Amino acid sequence: MGLVKQNSWHKFLLMFISNQSLISIIISHPIFTKISHLWRKLVKENCHGAIYLNEEKLLNTTNIRNKGQKFHSFQLFISEELQCLLIVEKQINELYYQITITLETEEILDFLEISQSELSISNEELTTIKTVLHRKKNHHIIKQNFIFSLLKILTEPLELQESYVNEHYQSQPIEVILRNKIAQERIIRQVTQQIQQDLDPLIIVKMTIEQVQSLLQLDRLLVYQINVPVKGKSENNISFIDTVTYEAKASNVIPSVLNFNEESCFHNNQEFQKKYLEGYTLVIDNIHESNMDICLKMMMEKLEIKAKVAIPIIVKNQLWGLLIAHQCFTIRKWKNSEIKFLKNIAEYLSLAIYQYNSYQKLEEQKNLLEQQIEKKAKQLQDALVVAQIAHQSKTEFLGSISHELRTPLTCIIGLSGTLLHWSKEKKRENLSPEKQVRYLQIIQDSGRKLLQLINNMLDFADLEAGKSLLYIERISLENLSKFVYISGLEIARNQGIKVRLDYQVSPELDLFYADEERLYQILLNLVDNAIKFTPSGGQVIIRVMRNQHQAIFQVEDTGIGIDKKQIPLLFTEFQQLENYRSRSYSGTGLGLALTKHLVELHGGMIEVESIIGSGSTFTVFLPNYEQKNSLKNECNQNVINQSKVNKTIAIICDDEEVGTFLCELLTAADYQVIWLVDVQEAISRINLINPAIVILQQEQDISLTIAESIKSQADYPLYLIVIKDQIQGNEWENLVSSGIDEYLLKPLQPRIFLKKINQVINQHCCLED
Repeated sequence: MGLVKQNSWHKFLLMFISNQSLISIIISHPIFTKISHLWRKLVKENCHGAIYLNEEKLLNTTNIRNKGQKFHSFQLFISEELQCLLIVEKQINELYYQITITLETEEILDFLEISQSELSISNEELTTIKTVLHRKKNHHIIKQNFIFSLLKILTEPLELQESYVNEHYQSQPIEVILRNKIAQERIIRQVTQQIQQDLDPLIIVKMTIEQVQSLLQLDRLLVYQINVPVKGKSENNISFIDTVTYEAKASNVIPSVLNFNEESCFHNNQEFQKKYLEGYTLVIDNIHESNMDICLKMMMEKLEIKAKVAIPIIVKNQLWGLLIAHQCFTIRKWKNSEIKFLKNIAEYLSLAIYQYNSYQKLEEQKNLLEQQIEKKAKQLQDALVVAQIAHQSKTEFLGSISHELRTPLTCIIGLSGTLLHWSKEKKRENLSPEKQVRYLQIIQDSGRKLLQLINNMLDFADLEAGKSLLYIERISLENLSKFVYISGLEIARNQGIKVRLDYQVSPELDLFYADEERLYQILLNLVDNAIKFTPSGGQVIIRVMRNQHQAIFQVEDTGIGIDKKQIPLLFTEFQQLENYRSRSYSGTGLGLALTKHLVELHGGMIEVESIIGSGSTFTVFLPNYEQKNSLKNECNQNVINQSKVNKTIAIICDDEEVGTFLCELLTAADYQVIWLVDVQEAISRINLINPAIVILQQEQDISLTIAESIKSQADYPLYLIVIKDQIQGNEWENLVSSGIDEYLLKPLQPRIFLKKINQVINQHCCLED
C-alpha cells in the first residue's frame, strides 16, 4: 500500500493530454478530500447548463458500502466545455482510497451504461446526458486548468500526507480500538438481554442511546420518530407528526432538539423516505463540503450541526424512525466501524420496538377476548336469571290459575250437586226458592268468572302470536260507559263498594271510532281490578273525557295503592305483587298485561298514578280512528234508516239446545229465523229461503263439502258462519278455502254474537246497495 511518487506525475500529465484514464491510483484521505472538493468547485462555478451526479443518486445507497459492487462512490461533472468522472474504486482503510479519474467521453458513457441499473436515472435523463456529451466543445483552456488543478493536488509534498497518517495512527492505539470494540459488544449484549426480558422499549431506547452517545463521543444522539400520534382538543381529533422523541447530549451546552419536528425537508419528501426504507444511510462529514439537499443543509445550519449520520429504523417493513448522530462543534470523519455499530444499534432497536408492538397487540387481543368472555358469561348469567324468573313466573302462574279455577269450580260443583241432590229428595221443603235462586246465581257468576278467565288467556295468547285484529267502528262513548258502569255495579255487588260514572263528553263528541268489544274489555278489566283492591266502604270512579283527536278514560279507586317500585311490574304478564301462596287477592296476573296489549293495539297508551293507602288512578289515552270514507262506516250511517234490509237468517243445527238458544236470541233481536235440522234439505232450499246469513252447527265435524254445497247453491253473496268448539292449526285456512266466511267458538256470548250478526247484516246491506 504505497503513495503516488513524485516522479510519476509526468506520466499522469501525458495520460491526461492523450485523453487516457488514471486507473488504480491510491491516495491518502487529505488528498481525496481536496479532489472531491475540486469536483464540487466545478459545480459552483459552472452551475448553468451543467450536470452533476454522485452516489446519492443511487437507488439503494447501502450497495455502496455493503454489497461489494464495482465502486465505492463517484462524482460526475458534465458540461459542454468539460467532462470528468471521479470513481472511488474502494476505501482500502480509514486512511487510503483507490480512485479512477477519467476525462474520456466514451469511458464516461460506458460507466453510465454499466451503472444505469443501480442509478436512479431515467432513460430521458440518460438521453439528455448523452446529448450533452456528444455536443461537447473543444475548450482546451478550461480542460487544461482543471488538469493542472488536479495535478497540483496530487503533487502535494509527501511529508504533509505522511504526517497526517502518522498523526492518525498515533491518536488511535490498538488498545483504544480494542477497548471500543469490547464496549460496543457490551452495549449490543445489554440491548439483547433487555429485549429478552420484555422491557419497555422506552427504557431500552433511552438507555441505549445514552450509552452509545458516550461511547462514540457524539455531541448528540437522537431518535427521530415517524408518524407520532398527537391528540387534538377532542379525543377523536388525532393527528400525526414526525418529531424527536429521544435524545442524549454530551453536555448541557449543546441545545436540545427534543420534540423538534419539521414539515418541509423530510415529512413531505416521499422519495427521501423511500430511500431510507430501502436502507439508505446518510453520512455527512462536513456540512460545508457536502452537496446535500438545500432544505436539509439550511436546517442543519440552523441547528448548528457540522457533521451528521442518519440511519433508518425499520419495523415490519415500515419506516419507524431514524437514528441520528450529530457533531455540533467540529466536523467529523465518520469511520466505517462507527457507522456499522450505529446500524447494528438501529437494527436492535427495531427488534425491541417490533417485539413490544407485537406484545401490545397480543395484550389487546387478550383483553378483547377477556371482555368477550365476560360479556358472554354475563349474557349466560342474564339468560339463567331470565330462565329462573320465567320458571318462577310459570310456577306462580300455575299456582294462581289453579286457585282461580278451583274456587269457582268448587262453587259450581258443590252448589249444583246440592240442587241435584235436593231435586231427588222427597222432602223438598228444606230448600226455599230464595235459596235455590241464590245458588243458581252463584253458579252463574262462577261460570262467568271461569269464562272470563279462559277468554283472557285465549286473548292474551292471540295477542302474543300477533293474531288479534281490531274491528274499528263508530260507537257511542256514552252507551259504552253506561254498559261498563252497569257491569261494574254487578261486580261490586254485596262488597260495600260504591261505583260512580263521571261522563264529561259533550253530545257532539259522543261518537268515537274504536273496537267496541276490545274497549269494553279494557275498561272492564280496569274496573274489576280497582274493585278487587278497594276495601268495603271505598269508591271506584269511571271517568270519560274527550277532545278532537282522542278519548281519555280514567278508573280511579280509593284502594290500598301501589308502591312506586312495583308499578313497572304491573303490566308484566303472569306477574302479581303478592305471592300466590300468601296473597289476599285473587287473580292470575293476566288482566293488566292483557289491558296494556289491547291499549297498544289501538295505538294508545296507559298510565298509572298511585299512593300507598290512598288509591290508584289508571288513565287510558286512545286515538280516534275516524274513517268517514270507509265502506263499513258509510254503511253504519245508513243502515238504520233503510227499510228494505234482508234480515233472514237460516240456522242449520242438529243440537236442540244450541238451536233453541240461537232462535230465541235472534228473534228477540228482530231477525227472521228459519231453523233447519237436516243438512240436505237446507241445501236444496237455500234459494227459496234467500237468507242473508247461514249459521252452520253440527255435532259431528263439519264437512267441507257441505259448506261448498251451501255456497254453490246460492246465486247471491251468502255469508256463511260456522260454530265450533275450537279451531286448531291450519284448519281455518281449509274452512276459508271451502267458502266459510266466519267462525264462532263455544260457549257463545250473547252480546258478542249479536254484535257480529249486526256487523254482517250492515255490510251485506251495503254490498247490495
